[in-house]
Parts: sequence; structure tokens; C-alpha cells
Amino acid sequence: MTYSFMVGTGETYFAAFAVALGSSDRTAGLVAAVPPLVGATLQLFAPVLAARVSSPSRWIQTCATLQVLSFVPMIVGALLGALPMWVLFIVAGVYWTAALGAGGVWNTWVGLCFPRAIRARYFGIRSRLCQATLLAALVIAGVILQATHGTEWALAGFAALFTLAAAARAASIPFLRRQRDPAEWPAHKGVPLWHFLSAFWHRADARLLALLLAMQVAVQMGQPFLNPYLLKQLDVSPALYLGLIAAGFAAKSLALPFLGNHAKTRGARSLLAIGAVGTALMILPWIWVDWVPGMFAIQAASGVFQGAWELAAFLLFLETIPSEERTSVMTGYFFLSSLAMAAGSLVGAAILGASPDPSSYALVFGISTGVRLLALGLLPFVHVEVLRAIPIISSTLAVRLNAGSIETPIPDSIDERGKRD
Repeated sequence: MTYSFMVGTGETYFAAFAVALGSSDRTAGLVAAVPPLVGATLQLFAPVLAARVSSPSRWIQTCATLQVLSFVPMIVGALLGALPMWVLFIVAGVYWTAALGAGGVWNTWVGLCFPRAIRARYFGIRSRLCQATLLAALVIAGVILQATHGTEWALAGFAALFTLAAAARAASIPFLRRQRDPAEWPAHKGVPLWHFLSAFWHRADARLLALLLAMQVAVQMGQPFLNPYLLKQLDVSPALYLGLIAAGFAAKSLALPFLGNHAKTRGARSLLAIGAVGTALMILPWIWVDWVPGMFAIQAASGVFQGAWELAAFLLFLETIPSEERTSVMTGYFFLSSLAMAAGSLVGAAILGASPDPSSYALVFGISTGVRLLALGLLPFVHVEVLRAIPIISSTLAVRLNAGSIETPIPDSIDERGKRD
């Protein structure tokens, strides 16, 4: 819950903070897309480094401490009224390095902390509490930013947010310290990144990954630039900005039980197709919609479609990846996905130009939609189907406009006995 509070008051506002500091629209968009690539690259070495530390608890405490420290330069910059953009990129990179560096190790560690008999119920309760905490944090952030908006204390509002985020992450460290280390650390089979290309026609997970990465490139050509588009071109208030983010996340959370039922009755491939088509079209309406009810409708629909896309992808991934390869493959997937995010955002930034106007944004959103529709051509190559759709619990890494949130599955939350039935 303390981690979720940090997400709701911290990383969500890096792009908005860049806008408040006077950055260009391109820079504000890239702040949301490029730093995750830095973190995803360095997290490739996390399993090896964590093994050398020989204590997952100490490793994750170290990552948590790095996240706390990453907020300090932003707090100081907000109080001083200036912060170089290169500093913001570096500290955002440190934040994501710590977040993703801890993620894979935490997934393995937490599965060893709780007996199999209580995992599904425990993670279900955990998920609901974390979602509620994140939404509460979004509301608090909206109140703070709205109160300081348009005043000489506007940047001080961001300083308050990042202080809350740092304090929340610091508060999580004592809880991490109280968790025991496992008696022994399980061995995982390494899977090289190039196997996805070399075995494309032979491995179901490689074809699925190709679709996910192609769609990621297409989505990131437009999605990161919604932040400056709303804040600069449409001049939305902080309260509305936070409300839209919360609407997407809430719609996604509320829809997940119904999406899970669809996967059980119609199959995960059907759910993947629904999510893919919806995700492909959800950036286009922003070209025309500038009235508040329409904005909330787009955000709610985006959250639902993104939830369908992610849930289906998780189900199919976990069905096609052997359990001993999950940590390695998911680590590789985070890297490739972040690489696709950065590539798409750089293309979008080049199209947007240095001095964008509404027509420039319309061009970016239109091209992004076109490339998304082209990516759908890979959908027929995904032939795998799950034998039984089972509940999957995920952890929220970040919340985003037009996406609801960025999630990572917790494999050990799955009742493997139910999967074999």
C-alpha cells in the first residue's frame, strides 16, 4: 500500500512536472517514455546482482532506497523553481532502474514468503487495497496541484507531491526488512533475447511477443504526448488532468472481473482481439474531443480496452512460458517493451516537431492509429489458447493517460493447482 501511494503521488507526474518547468512538448512526452528504457536495460543484470547479494530482502531495500533518493533532486528543483531537463531524465532513469530492478526479484521472493494455500486469497486482498490506496493518492495529488495551480506556489505543489512519494516509499522499507529471506534461492533457466527472433515460427510466446512489441511501438508514437497536449494545447486544470488519469485506472480496475469472465467463456484470444482493436482506436478521438464528458468517456473506454489487452497478454504469456523460464523471459520482455516504448516515442517526437500546434498533434495521433492498425496484422499468427483462464493478480508500476496503468503480473499469485485442473 505504501508503494501504491508512491505511484499515485510520484512518477505519474514526471511529465506534468516537466511541463510546469517550461519544457517543450516533445521533452515532456519523452520524460514518460525514455527513462523506463534505462531502467529496463539495467534490470537485465538484476537477477545476477541479487544472487551475489544473496538476500532478496536487502536487494529490494536497496532499490527502495534508490527510489527515495531519486525524488530528492526533483523536490529541491521544485523548491528552487528550476531544474535542468537532463537532471530530470537522470533521476527518472534512476527511479525506473530501481523499480524494475526490484520487480523480478520481488516476484520470485514474494512467492516464497506465503504458503501456496493462501496465495490466491492474499494477493486478491492485496490487489484491492493497493488499488484503493492508489486512487486515494491520485485524489490527494489532485487537491494539492489544483490548490497551487496558477499561483506562485505551483512548483511547490510538485515539491509536496514528491515529498509524499518519497516518504511513502521510505515507509515501505521497514516492512520489507521484516520479511524473511528464503532458505534457498530457486534456480531459473536463462533465455537469451535473440531466441524470440530465431524461434519466431516455432515458439508461441515469440509470436505473441512480436504482436505486443509492434503494438507498443505504435501506441508510444502518440500516447506519451497526451500529457503536453492536455496541459498545453487544451489547458486542462490539474484537477481535471488527475481526474482523467483516475477515471482510466478506475474503469480498468472495475472491468477486470468482467474481462476475466469473458476469457473464461470465450477464450483469451478473443479477449486479446477485443483489447487490440480497442487500443488501436483509442488515441484517435482526442483529435476532435475537447469537452469534459467526452474526455472522461475516452479515458474510461481506454482503461477497459487496455485492461482486456493486458489481461489476455498475461494469460497467454503465462500459458506459453515454462515456469522455470518465467523470470528470465519476463525480464527480457520488460527490456524489449521499454525499447519499443522509447523507439515509438522518438518517432512521435520527430513527427511532432519543435513547435507543435493542434494540427501537429492530429498528425501524430493519426499516424499512431494507422501504425496500430497495421500491427493488428500480426494478430492471426497468435494461435495459442489457454486451457483454463484463471485469475491473475498484477502489480501497478505506473498510471498513464489513455492506458489506465502499466501493470506487471505476479506469477506466484496464480493457483497452479487450478491451472492443471
